[in-house]
Amino acid sequence: MYRRLFSVLAVGALIVGACSSSTPSKKIVVAEWQYPDTVNPYLAQAETDIEVAGSMFHNLVDVTPDLRTIPTLVTEVPTLANGDVKMVGAGMDVTWKLKSGMQWSDGSAITCDDLSGTWKWIMDPDNTGLAGGTIGWEDVTAIDGGSGTTCVMHFGKVYEGYLYLVAPLLPAKYIQSIPVKDAPTKLYPMGDLKSGVYDGPYIPTEAQADAQLTTVANSKWSTISGHAPFVDQVIWKYYADAATMLQGYKAGEYDVAQDLNDADIPSLAGIDLNEQVIHDSLTYELHQFNNKSLSDKFGADYKTIIKAVKLATDRQAIAAGPLGGNVSVTNNYISPLTWYYKVEGGSTAADPAAATALLTAAGWALGSDGYMAKAGKTLALDYCTTTRQVRQDTLKLVASQLKAVGIQANVTAAPSGDVFGGWDAIKADTKCNLVHGTFDVAEFAYVSPLDPLGGYNVYTSQGIPDAAPHNGQNTARINLPALDDAYNAVKNSVDPTVVKAAMGTIQDIYVTDQNTYELPLYMRKDVWLVKPRIHNFTGNPTTSAGEWNIGDWTAD
Repeated sequence: MYRRLFSVLAVGALIVGACSSSTPSKKIVVAEWQYPDTVNPYLAQAETDIEVAGSMFHNLVDVTPDLRTIPTLVTEVPTLANGDVKMVGAGMDVTWKLKSGMQWSDGSAITCDDLSGTWKWIMDPDNTGLAGGTIGWEDVTAIDGGSGTTCVMHFGKVYEGYLYLVAPLLPAKYIQSIPVKDAPTKLYPMGDLKSGVYDGPYIPTEAQADAQLTTVANSKWSTISGHAPFVDQVIWKYYADAATMLQGYKAGEYDVAQDLNDADIPSLAGIDLNEQVIHDSLTYELHQFNNKSLSDKFGADYKTIIKAVKLATDRQAIAAGPLGGNVSVTNNYISPLTWYYKVEGGSTAADPAAATALLTAAGWALGSDGYMAKAGKTLALDYCTTTRQVRQDTLKLVASQLKAVGIQANVTAAPSGDVFGGWDAIKADTKCNLVHGTFDVAEFAYVSPLDPLGGYNVYTSQGIPDAAPHNGQNTARINLPALDDAYNAVKNSVDPTVVKAAMGTIQDIYVTDQNTYELPLYMRKDVWLVKPRIHNFTGNPTTSAGEWNIGDWTAD
């Protein structure tokens, strides 16, 4: 689950059996297997970025493990029913009632100026590499409230995703102190994170690249939650890979293991079941097809080639083999956990004979080397993924499946930083980088969006990151008018009936030949390991993951 703000970042204030009189005097060590590239959620591409940022920042609202939306920085969730959302002409007004007395980590007040400042920062023409682009923010025409706590966001158009738009709130004074063009390197810089301003339960004090990140309790967090964090220090310890991280847990090197999944379940042998937290996830594994690179290589044949690859890829064998039977193959990118999920059905079986027939009809012929060729060009694809062993094993299997139909798959396993690095964070010619498009097919994971609009910047043409300011997450470079139209129908309505119908259309497109952008492999499970000394850990199926309520964790 290794990237994407497809769901909301959340740091909860839900206390489960915690004692409010606890005195912070404990340390918790949390482990991950990939070091973050950034802690700024608006620039984050990888799950590891979101995890650690989740302890440092707040959204206006949170999402609980059972997928309920609850207020965090506000006194209530704005809706049409309570009058905090009002239709105004072709647009709408949303009133956010901030809790009074809240403070940033530097002691300054959290006010509507911060909401306005966040909007202006995102919309600044010099802002580049925004993972979520400017979707929704560009529809805001003004934000009233100033230094007060009753903030009114005026939208020139109806925007369905208003609830999760502010993810997170940023401190206006701090972000205005750094030129926007320098934000990728100088705003919350990884080499000096303590210079930043935060509102989450923990704030960073030291970062050792690829090794460790130290955070301490934010003394101002009680102005938000009503109590101080129950632990005075959280250390994030980073390992080279998941297997080494698991060994570290068994050796007692840390307290909480993050970012594990169904592929790791066989490796949990010997770990007490009471220390294993396993949930159905919103996350799914996929193969993404880069429409631009493939069309550049193969011209008009690229869509036929993508269809052939999808038919030749035996997902059942992947689920039974590298995944050990712990997952279920899916034809849909939307999780059954969401309210707008549509049962699409259809076969998940491979059909290599049909794949061969498609290529043959397009003029591709098998050569003496065992691979298809046409006009002197071999049918060879560059597959990319992270160094996660299960992904390498999966693509080794896929390469053998494709070879059986004459397609050559050249597999590269690259560091996660290379795969998910942002536009300004990595060289444009870095092999296997998603944003720069230096791949043909990539295996990674997305989080199925809790908010229907979560996929807008990933699947609409507006999200293609190639043109300045290089915002967006449409790394498949898909430009499909029918998909754009359906997502715009979602974007411009707050009527659940309309939204669900439009999302149904989107899922219908996904399971047809119009989908040349993704092959979903299987729905995932989230796995965490938690030592008995840690309490109030619940996990969360969204990208908020385990630390959604990290300020309420306690330790013996």
